[in-house]
Amino acid sequence: MCWADSDEFLLSPHAFGHPLYLVQTRQRGIGGIALMKVLRQRTDAGIVALSRRPQAELPAALDAGADIVLPLSAPAAHVLAAVRAVQRRCAQQSAQTVRAALPVDLPWTLQPEGHCLLTPDGTRVVLSASELVVMRILAQAPRHRVERRELLQQLWGEQAGEMDNALQAMLYRLRRRIEQASRWPAPVHAVARVGYEFRAPLKLA
Repeated sequence: MCWADSDEFLLSPHAFGHPLYLVQTRQRGIGGIALMKVLRQRTDAGIVALSRRPQAELPAALDAGADIVLPLSAPAAHVLAAVRAVQRRCAQQSAQTVRAALPVDLPWTLQPEGHCLLTPDGTRVVLSASELVVMRILAQAPRHRVERRELLQQLWGEQAGEMDNALQAMLYRLRRRIEQASRWPAPVHAVARVGYEFRAPLKLA
């Protein structure tokens, strides 16, 4: 949807229901900087600003709520790339907001035979062999908490002393896989000076 100027936009009954806005800083009606301030007060949507003087207007536009500022003369491909980048950021923030609102006391299920972890709504997260070992240890540990050295020993035996970074990388990938596959926040967390824990009910199938 396109509006001729900011006055027409503000009088529209559907002005604030869009996921992203492309705003020229110089226009009829109230200025683009002021318009972006109004938008940011009413919505968390993405804002891409187009300016004839991008270097001069960059600080004011960002302070007003723009996610990115481009020259008005920018090629269409550059504008499209910026729009896609802002849309990705908005989608990530929306997913994080949904995850933050989900209850943390619903049970998760580990299915060793299927090499998978089931989220509370039944979403299936496929696990690697090493991830399955870690999840089984967490499921069987008191309070689902286990020391780092125990995980290292179970995974790599005599080479455990050299694999701390590998363990951290593996658990980071596991968290990412859970959150990419489902709407649930990953309950696997590091515990300072201890190890790792699963901060949700976890049962073995």
